[in-house]
Amino acid sequence: MTLSQATWTKRMRSTTTALLAALCGGVGAGAFLFNAPESGTPLSPAIHSKSKAADPVPTAFTDAQAGACVNWMPGPKGANTDFATVDCAQNHRFEVATREDLGTYPTSEFGPESRPPGKARQEKLTNELCVGPTLKYLKGKLDPEGRYSIAPILPPKSAWAAGDRTMLCGVMVIDEESRAVETRGLAAQQDQSRVSKPDTCVLVKGNTTTETTCDRPHSWQVTKLVDLSKTFSGPWPGVEKQNQHLNKVCTDAAREYLGGDDALYNSTLAPFWTTLQKQSWDAGSRSVNCALTFGKSGGSFATLQGDVRQSFTIDGQPPAKQPKRNPLRKPGDGAGSTPGNAGAAGTAGQAGPEADTGAGANQATDGAVVGN
Repeated sequence: MTLSQATWTKRMRSTTTALLAALCGGVGAGAFLFNAPESGTPLSPAIHSKSKAADPVPTAFTDAQAGACVNWMPGPKGANTDFATVDCAQNHRFEVATREDLGTYPTSEFGPESRPPGKARQEKLTNELCVGPTLKYLKGKLDPEGRYSIAPILPPKSAWAAGDRTMLCGVMVIDEESRAVETRGLAAQQDQSRVSKPDTCVLVKGNTTTETTCDRPHSWQVTKLVDLSKTFSGPWPGVEKQNQHLNKVCTDAAREYLGGDDALYNSTLAPFWTTLQKQSWDAGSRSVNCALTFGKSGGSFATLQGDVRQSFTIDGQPPAKQPKRNPLRKPGDGAGSTPGNAGAAGTAGQAGPEADTGAGANQATDGAVVGN
């Protein structure tokens, strides 16, 4: 009733290659168009020239330097308040990597009468002025597929109008609506893995993943958070080793999550997991997710809706009734040589020249994997 180890290994390899390309993130600048809150109290004193003829230097909206962290209180419709520098061990929404003065930019673009840069221009400025210095500040400890993004903060509009051209470059964690969320600790010392808590539902949209509520369309439901550092130490364990380990861990998690092997079989869902690439491991990421999904041949995910432990649909239809089967050995017997659960239907993310194209979306297959 189970696939051969050779077929399983082949499927894992092709699935990883196909979906990694689709879901990987990157360390490039995100166009978040973030201005500091208007009510932020300037933290540096105004500097006035002794010469009466000279114009005073405008007060900077913050004196935060590299290594500092800042926080603010989010408000409705972007009306954020209480912008302030805080200890990085406390809750914060931004870690400063470098401080730039756009007033020294070698053009007249940011002169006294200029308007703040728009979204597209801000993205280019971030790539030009923020990415290199931020990577240097983090000493390379930035997971290109992780939860931190390189981003800028510009002065509030009133400070810009008064002549402040400060731009803070640094890192923040962004939610599905491009809002900065609170974190603790320095980014280079964190596990930066892009993972979700158990019970979370995740939607794949283009090349991004977004957490959503399970009553809305989604691609998989998380069953377990796995810390790979408890199994692997030292250099990066290749994807193949991660797959071998997570195959048992995530299949066991799927059975436990749904209430047993029969429940998993009848759900028609496949155990599924993320893996870490070398650049993520080298940046300090160690966490991955186990999940349940339903894959289509060709490398895409079916649309799930509803909590998989209760009533749910697959592409708008309830799970197909499964044929009777012979009793399986007790879950866990022969684990390591019996890859996955033969009753979990769907070829999750199956694609690529090495894929087992004979397995359709409603045929019994094993689980599948994807790079984080």
